[in-house]
Amino acid sequence: MIDIKYKNIYDKFVEHYKNTHVNPWHEISEYQLEQLYNNLIDSMDVDNEYNFKYFMDYIIKRLSGETDAHTKYDAVSLIPMNFRMFDNEILINYPDNLRNSRLLSINGISINIIISELEEVITYGTIGKRRYELEKSLFNRYILFGLPHFRNTDELIFEIEKVDGQKIIKKFNKSENYSEEELFDYNKYRYGDNATYKIIDNCLIYNHSSVQERFKEKIEDAIVNLKQEDLSDIDTIIIDIRGNTGGNSTLNKILMDFVEEHKDKKLICLTDYRVFSGGRYALRDLIKLGATTIGEEIGTPINCYGNSNWINIDGRYFSVSECYFHPFLGWSASSKEEFQEEATDEVLLPYIFKPDILIETKKEDYIQNVDTILNYAIDYSKNKIKRK
Repeated sequence: MIDIKYKNIYDKFVEHYKNTHVNPWHEISEYQLEQLYNNLIDSMDVDNEYNFKYFMDYIIKRLSGETDAHTKYDAVSLIPMNFRMFDNEILINYPDNLRNSRLLSINGISINIIISELEEVITYGTIGKRRYELEKSLFNRYILFGLPHFRNTDELIFEIEKVDGQKIIKKFNKSENYSEEELFDYNKYRYGDNATYKIIDNCLIYNHSSVQERFKEKIEDAIVNLKQEDLSDIDTIIIDIRGNTGGNSTLNKILMDFVEEHKDKKLICLTDYRVFSGGRYALRDLIKLGATTIGEEIGTPINCYGNSNWINIDGRYFSVSECYFHPFLGWSASSKEEFQEEATDEVLLPYIFKPDILIETKKEDYIQNVDTILNYAIDYSKNKIKRK
């Protein structure tokens, strides 16, 4: 059963999706979508915001497959906690007094069962994106209270094992409002210390973790400051794009122009599982400039649907992909006609990026606050280690 309010929102989303998406039925047909809708409303009640979030995410996952992680329903309600995932083990990253503790269960349901339920509603095209979406889902009440095990409860009871082995309980109410002091800085969580730099052992390390429009002035100022630095003793430039989930990819050019002025220096690009969307354009540009890539696989196939077209439907925000891109081949389609006429097997064949040197952050290094990838890159730049 679905309330008329939510049915109207869903219908408006589907109409927008059909009109806007460059290739709307790339995974399922319109008839299959109708069947999916009917089966879902027969199996659950879509009568509140949490169930509606589950309902929309479940459908969008099946519309999108592995090639469209830009089409989504954006609804977030934070709890004062966030996580890092290693295999299926969930470690607490925030708050600081619980850092490195393990999340064992929620409301007595093991974390492995919860992960399997989350798998039904998270959209991803790479293992890295799966990890990132699972980490984010575990602090979003809109997602958690919509899961089958938690739909009929008003409270989430987190069972946590601290580093010393002590087990404690943290409770989060469905309707509780948390103060800014209790919650973590979501922008800091997403973007880190963007547009900052430091020098270590003759290496210039520049953090390029976002090209969101809000950072335009900060990126410009950082490059102006860099140009005033004496870089004569610098032999390696390390561009750290870890965490770069995109934004306005034209903001990459400011950095790339600077890098191109220093072709005499070694160039290294650091990658991780969160790099997404416009972040892969920075990756492409750095590879073109001769960068050695070091780190983890990124959070998106290189070729995929994108260019989010946002719409507000009755106070709820939805994104639909209106283009298809293969930046490594320099091809894109921005209309249904262009896609149908020009898309070839070459541009549609999934391209999963592999770094030149695969280095993954291990749980033990995370616990010890060791930056495995950066440390490897610095040693590599000094020829202390050979390329794997």
